[in-house]
Amino acid sequence: MNSKANSEPGIGHADRRWLFEGIGLTAVIVALAILFILINPRFGTITNFINILTQASFIIVMAVGMTFVITSAGIDLSVGSAVAFITVVAFGLIKGGLNPLLGVAFMFALGAFLGFLTGSLVAYVKIPPFITTLGMMAGLRGLALVHSAGEMHFGLPTSVTYVGQGVLGGVPVPVIISLAAAVFGAWLFNRTRFGLHVRAIGGNREAARLAGVPVNRVEVMVYVLMGLFTALGGLIMMARIDSTQATIGTAMEIHVISAVIIGGTSLFGGRGSVYGSVMGALLLAMMTNALIIAGVDFFWQLVVMGGIVLIAVAISNLREQRIPALAHFMRREPPGGADNKPARGPAQ
Repeated sequence: MNSKANSEPGIGHADRRWLFEGIGLTAVIVALAILFILINPRFGTITNFINILTQASFIIVMAVGMTFVITSAGIDLSVGSAVAFITVVAFGLIKGGLNPLLGVAFMFALGAFLGFLTGSLVAYVKIPPFITTLGMMAGLRGLALVHSAGEMHFGLPTSVTYVGQGVLGGVPVPVIISLAAAVFGAWLFNRTRFGLHVRAIGGNREAARLAGVPVNRVEVMVYVLMGLFTALGGLIMMARIDSTQATIGTAMEIHVISAVIIGGTSLFGGRGSVYGSVMGALLLAMMTNALIIAGVDFFWQLVVMGGIVLIAVAISNLREQRIPALAHFMRREPPGGADNKPARGPAQ
């Protein structure tokens, strides 16, 4: 057997370098936090840190789901529109007298159904994920506008707003929910057959099929999972502001996908990190918070966020040696260059 083949991870298995991708990002976050505190001590208050975690909570939840989607070599551009549609419909039902618990259950059922529809179009109708979710993005936003007639809805029962505004043991409930979602997502991604199949499909779809992976079924389940996490993120967001409208969640997909990319998940599929996605969401929330405290105009905040995403993708491409002009600089050779490589012996 070739020793190189033995040392390489199999299809769908994340190697140690990728599993610990988020550790370097954590160091960056800590360094930036120290820098921001030195620049403006207001950034370093406990209240502000809790505020950052709360602001990042719904992005963290949806980034966990998006990690599965992108690792499977897919994409979901419809999360913002799905949040709008799910929340305006559920809000209307709850305000109309439906039991709040049933209303929340309906949100998850609707999210799962939208995910099932998206996944079926991708897996069985063979419409590319980008086109499928682009169409869903436009369609769901339109349905949200039709349903709400462009009006803002507000005034949820306290049993629902507690999800977004409550505090448990001194910790905001949205933070607790997002951390629980991240732990569950990390377990599902790294410790279950489903997570292995997701990575296998993203790494090599045909090889996964030949290995017996039910590719279409797993792909549908990935989008169903994304729909459930989207519903949970929408619930946190709706409960936190005690309102919703058809324009809620506009451009949210940019923040969610950015968090996943910054966290190290490969845009080409096969490799990902839930922990990295959580750190990516925290980095974006921290940067936004720091820029707001510094009084930076909102439009310049968008410019900074866009730059961060582009840099993250460039670093990812460098790491995976996908830039031909620079790939040869990253190849490892023994001391003395290629001429000093040991000669291969005769075949046995």
